[in-house]
Order: sequence, then C-alpha cells, then structure tokens
Amino acid sequence: MKRLEYKTRTGSKANSNKNSKSKVTKQKALKTKTVDIPKTDVAKKKMSYNKKNKRKKIKTVVFILVFLVFLIVSYLLFTLSTFDISNVEVIGTDRYKQEEVISKADVIIGRNIFWQMLKGVSKTVKELPYIKSAKLKATLPGKITIEITERTSKYFAYDKEKNIYYRIDDDGVIIEQVDIKDKTADELLTYGFIFDDEVVFATKIKDIDMDKLNVFKNILKEFEKSGINGSFTQVNFENSLTTATLNDKLNIIFPNDTNIKYNMSVLREIIAKIGEDATGFIDLTKSSPTYSSF
Repeated sequence: MKRLEYKTRTGSKANSNKNSKSKVTKQKALKTKTVDIPKTDVAKKKMSYNKKNKRKKIKTVVFILVFLVFLIVSYLLFTLSTFDISNVEVIGTDRYKQEEVISKADVIIGRNIFWQMLKGVSKTVKELPYIKSAKLKATLPGKITIEITERTSKYFAYDKEKNIYYRIDDDGVIIEQVDIKDKTADELLTYGFIFDDEVVFATKIKDIDMDKLNVFKNILKEFEKSGINGSFTQVNFENSLTTATLNDKLNIIFPNDTNIKYNMSVLREIIAKIGEDATGFIDLTKSSPTYSSF
C-alpha cells in the first residue's frame, strides 16, 4: 500500500509539471505570434514605388533636355551675326548729336543685340547735363532705340560770387550756365545758393542748399492748394530765411518748414484784406504776422 501511494503522488507531480510547461509554451506562443501580410498589399506597394521612381527619372530627363535646348538656343542667339546691332536711333532729345548720345550710352554697332540689352545703358550718358534718364528698346534682328528723358529747368539760380546764373532742375541738378536774358517765364529766379569755384554740370547743388529747396517745394505745394491767385516769380534763401515773391510785387517771409499749412491760411486771410495787387512785405515768422508796404 505504501508503495502504491508513492507512485500516485509521483504521477500527480509529473502531471502538474506537464500542465505548467504547457501553459508557459502557450504564453510564449502568444507573445511571438506574427501577422502574415497578404501578398497583394506587398505587390501594390512595390508597384507604387516603381511608378514614383519612374516619374522622377522622366522629370530628370525632361529637365536635362530643356536645359540643353536652352543652352543651344542661347548660344545661337548670342553668336549669330544676324543679331548684331546694325542700326541705332536716338529719340527724346535734340540738344545733343546722336553720335554723342550713342557714345556716352556705350551702344556699339556690331555688338550682339541681346548682350547689349543685358548690359543696358552706360551711366556715363548722364554726364550730358540735360539727360535725366535713358533706356534701350530692341527691335529684332539688329535695331536699338535709345529713349531719352530730358531734364526741365525749374530754377534760374544766381551765383553771387561770380555774378552768373545757372539752370537747375526740380531735383537740384545743375544743368548749365546761362545769361539773365535767357530766363524763361517758367523758371523761378533763385538767390541764396552757394556754388563751388568750379561748378560741375550734371551734379547736384550742395546738401544745405537742397534742404532749402525742399522747404520751398513744400511751401509751393501748399500754395498751389490754397486758392491764392498768382504765382511765385522769385525765391530768396539768404539769411537762413525763405522769402518768396508773389507776382513780382509782394514779398512773403516764411518760417522754415514750420506749420506751412497754417501759415498759408494766414497768408490767404492777409491777402484778402490788403488786395491781390498789394506790394510790400508779409512776415509770417512772427507770432503775430505783419504786413508793411514799401
């Protein structure tokens, strides 16, 4: 009986170990379980990748071909004698000879027209004082037109030291030396600028004089909106003041760029009282503006 009991216990223990091993094996099986991907999905992904790769190759080939065509066409355009400049025309000015403008603009007969358009107009063309700007226009196969915009004289400026006059445009560029008898009705007689001993045409007046001119331009802008009849015929910047003469009769002393709009309304009221034909001085620099006749 004792032997039998021993066997039974041993057999039970063996079964228990067997069941435990079985559970561990199942758990391991669950942990290492993999999912099989259908073959159709793999094939689709491969096809998609191949298509993308093919499109990239096609794009690369097309780009190379286009670039090669561009290089060939550019080479032909820049080397064929068909596109060499054979004719040059200058329009917009009659102050200078065509040959002089063409030379200063650095436009050369026989040069490739496309190269000339890329190069543009030489800045030396502005050494001709009346030329404000110049641009090129190409007419294939070989014609270039130089289009000139000229400066317009606005100020007839007096050089007190040398007793001579200069024409100056609205940008403050000195155009030429002139005589007082050459003054036109559109030019404003101007005093108070300081010039160098040797004036270089096609250059600007001094910065300090440009500041004075800008003050007057602001005054002029407000004057044109004021409704006051007449026009300024002279401006004087001496003594650090801006004195403008209206209709060659009435001298108005303006504060330098201070409350221009307000001062213009005060001026309008004073002129309404004294009359448009009045002569004398109006001083707007004082806290209470004054008028005095000659």
